[in-house]
Formats: sequence, structure tokens, C-alpha cells
Amino acid sequence: MATQAVWESAVKRLLEGYRRGEISRREFFQMLAFATGSVLVARDILLAEGVASEWEWYNWPDAQGQTPPTPKESITAGEQRKPAGVEAEWVEYEGGAGKVGAYLARPAKGAPFASIVVIHENRGLTEFVVDIAQRWAAEGLLGIAPDFLSRLGGTAGFASMDAAREGIGKLDRAGVVADLGATLTYLKTRKDVKKERMGVSGFCWGGAQTFYFATESSELRFAVPFYGGAPPADRLEKIACPIFAVCAEDDQRVNASLDAIDAKMKELGKNYTRKIYPGTQHAFMNFTGPRYNAEQAKAAWGDVTGFVKKAVS
Repeated sequence: MATQAVWESAVKRLLEGYRRGEISRREFFQMLAFATGSVLVARDILLAEGVASEWEWYNWPDAQGQTPPTPKESITAGEQRKPAGVEAEWVEYEGGAGKVGAYLARPAKGAPFASIVVIHENRGLTEFVVDIAQRWAAEGLLGIAPDFLSRLGGTAGFASMDAAREGIGKLDRAGVVADLGATLTYLKTRKDVKKERMGVSGFCWGGAQTFYFATESSELRFAVPFYGGAPPADRLEKIACPIFAVCAEDDQRVNASLDAIDAKMKELGKNYTRKIYPGTQHAFMNFTGPRYNAEQAKAAWGDVTGFVKKAVS
């Protein structure tokens, strides 16, 4: 009986971690198969919990002769995606506790630009985040993606994505806010940046940091948290910029934290919009992950770019 209870507890913890967006569905399946000792049992649990509607074949790294990309490999892949008409560079500036490294992308012509700080997910600076900075540059903004793991040697120095995620767990909110403030300070030193047209956006862990930073900085022109948890309600009155919150339909933890926030933001008279995209899960924007929803990611990007361009006009 004790063994059964331990087994059930382990499965429950894995399921909760998946629903919170801490592990991908593929990682959930792999860990579940290891915990239960059976791929078939793992599959039955996925079906019973509504995580999968039918049998899905997961490309196990060993079976395919491949391994997941390291953070460094992921960053390199992102750099190679750079579209025509976009210039990019790595920059470094003083943060709250030493140097902060960041990937910066900007249009090749038309300076100065409005700018957007892109806050990465809980695995550090990856291909997806580099791509987002490039996309903003293609939209006419300067995008900068700080590496908040710079305090721990930088994302590229971690041996695996899981190790980078563990590194994120060692960061504290005060340090993140300090590095975000330093990023705005750095942007204001650049001649190609419109100093009154700076905003912030982030995904997952970065979405929560985005929402919180909007309560800290009066310099923001806009904030766009993607499926990020809400800051404490007593901080909301400090928000001075418009916010567009992107949420997934199947993201119970994040949505629960925001339901009460909606009413409070309305009560405070804040310029706040939250949109839930149908048929989506947490992290649905990330094209490198198993929960990517191409149709809704395109719709969300269209909504967000329209919101940002209006905010900086």
C-alpha cells in the first residue's frame, strides 16, 4: 500500500508540473513512462487525464539517434533564422549584479526605433526568444532579449535545457527587476532608440516577470505578458501603461490567477485587455515545443503587433 501511495504521489506531481507549464508534454510522457515502468501505462494515464486524445508517437532521442539541443545549440539555431532586412548583434551592459548579455535585433534602416524588451521562458535564452526579437525587428521595432541567466554564467553555458531551468529557479524577483531596469537604462544610451517608446513582453516565466515589471517601471509604453501569472493585486494601482495579456484556453493555473485581476484592473480604470485563444495550451506560441498551435499563434501575433504599434504611435 505504501508503494502504491508513493507511485500515485509521483504521478500526481508530474501531472501538476505539466499543467503548470513546468515541463512539456513530451517530458511529461517520458518521466511518466520512467516512473511507471511502462510506456503503455504512461499512455493510458495521458488518455485518462485528457492530456492526449489518441496515441501519439514521441520521437525519443535514443531511438532517433538524436539528443535534444543544448541551450547553446538552440541559440545558434535562432541566430541562423535572421530574416533579410534585420541586423542583429550581441550586446553587454551593467546589470544589477554584473554584466548582462543580450541578443539585439533591429531593422536595417529607419532609426530611431521604438523598442521592446523580450523576456525569455524558464529555460533561458533560446531559439524561440531569439526569433521573437527578430520578428519585432521585422515589424519595425528594436527587440532586445536579455539573458537573465547572465548572473549564473549565461544560458549558453548550461549543459541542457533542464539545467537552465534549474538555474532560473535560483533567480529572485529583485534581481530580475534590477536587470530589467538596467536594460531600459542601456536602451536609453542608444541613438537608434526612441527613449519614450520602450515596452516589454515575455513568455511563461517571462510573462509573469513582464506583468510584475509593469508595476515597477513608469517608463514603459506598453506591456504584453504571454500566459504569465499576475502580480499581487495590491501592486496593480502602480501600473501606468496599457497591458495586453495573451492567455491559453487550457491553462488553469495562469487563468485562475488572472480572473480576479480582470475585475481589479477594471475597478482601477487601467487600460487592460486579456484575450484567451481557443484550443490552446500554455506555451502555444513556442514553435519549438509540443504545445505549439500555429493557427492561434498567428492570430495572437497579429493582435499583439497591432496593440504595440498603436501604443508606440
